[in-house]
Amino acid sequence: MNTEADQEINEDLSLPARLLLGGSTLLMGGLMVLIASPEEGDKRLFFYAFAGFCFLISFACVARGRPRQFVGSVIGAVVFASGLWYLASTLSAGPLASASSAEPSTVNALLYMAFFGLPGAAYAWRTRFGFRKAG
Repeated sequence: MNTEADQEINEDLSLPARLLLGGSTLLMGGLMVLIASPEEGDKRLFFYAFAGFCFLISFACVARGRPRQFVGSVIGAVVFASGLWYLASTLSAGPLASASSAEPSTVNALLYMAFFGLPGAAYAWRTRFGFRKAG
């Protein structure tokens, strides 16, 4: 049973799924670049950073082999690091829980880490940024 699960987990997405995800994130990244207005000043950097993140996801959808593992590991590490930042900021100044899942809270930060941050870190650890030894 365990080997079957490992095989399923390690299989790639289908070509239509990769094209849909890659195209969507490419479009979203392009839109983020276009809507970053010069009047926003410091906020414009966040638009560009998110656009770059979208472009990385788009590249990971079409790449193969080590480049995909490297970019996927960068994405996983960024998601994990943002989860740590979110958790640290809510621990220092945020409420423990909130009435809405859209409002920052320590509980929401822990959920983010459980469902996104830790899997991202696990992927980066497992692939070793594309530099893992074969075998």
